[in-house]
Amino acid sequence: MSKRIILASQSPRRQQLLDQLGFAYEIIPSNIDETVPSVLNGQHSASQIVTELARRKAFAVGEWLQKNNKPETELVIIAADTMVVLDNKIYGKPSSPSEAKATLQALCGKIHHVYTGVALLCFDLAGSSIQCLTESENSLVSFRKYSQSEIDAYIDTGEPMDKAGAYALQGVGACLIAKIEGCYTNVIGLPMPILVKMLRAVGVEVLGEG
Repeated sequence: MSKRIILASQSPRRQQLLDQLGFAYEIIPSNIDETVPSVLNGQHSASQIVTELARRKAFAVGEWLQKNNKPETELVIIAADTMVVLDNKIYGKPSSPSEAKATLQALCGKIHHVYTGVALLCFDLAGSSIQCLTESENSLVSFRKYSQSEIDAYIDTGEPMDKAGAYALQGVGACLIAKIEGCYTNVIGLPMPILVKMLRAVGVEVLGEG
């Protein structure tokens, strides 16, 4: 049975990574409120927060499809959420150049965590939820020490403005990074080893297995 695969994200970075797997998919972004606390307070871990946001994104798209476009084939919805954490403070997408500057100043010369939560939501032919798988990944990123003029020049590129932590590993932001420990694609926003394992678990063939 063919499966209709949907990516619940407008992120070009996630689309580029998913393209590498070679199967067709559609893009239907979710419009959930992604507001999170600015500081981890001990009630929920970073992994729990990104996993829950990914789950909510997947269900939001699933509910929209049930109301507007009843599926004719089995659906698999992929959703993800990424955050940067340093000293229990969460750094999301900056809302202004000044916020991007403050974030890059805080991360300069330090080691921070990048967490991504992934959710796979499966629907049957009637549009009923079968299962929702969730996983999370954590990578360590070491930033080198850089100057204020480098920060200003980087912000002028516009790249930091829609990125968690105000930088992009796959772009000019790579120049700020000294070392990565863990999953490279997790830092970009979609941990591919975890995603492949999850897709195979729900019967999607990836690289000849599924």
